[in-house]
Amino acid sequence: MLRWVLIDAVQRAWRRHQVIVPLYRHLAALAPDEQREIVLLLMAEHEVRHQQQYARMLARLHAPLPASFDSFDRIWLWLLPRCSPTIALRWTAWTEQRDARAILEAMALLRI
Repeated sequence: MLRWVLIDAVQRAWRRHQVIVPLYRHLAALAPDEQREIVLLLMAEHEVRHQQQYARMLARLHAPLPASFDSFDRIWLWLLPRCSPTIALRWTAWTEQRDARAILEAMALLRI
């Protein structure tokens, strides 16, 4: 039963990265200068590696990858770039922290 708590946390993190990666790329396309564009593209690549790490964790847990996008994810991907880059970046940071905390708490419950 507790194993599913960890699987759920990792699946949620993987799905959120389905939004974060294209969001960084979209923000890079809107960047006012080349330096910011490069930084945002590097951040997108870093998040791709995070997503791959979550996929490996799910494989070790013998759990499937979740569905790529749902309508809520599409709304976030549409809405965040229309706010401001600052809000979008804060959302990604908050999401990353929340996902990491959820995974660590689930691992602590399992005593991994």
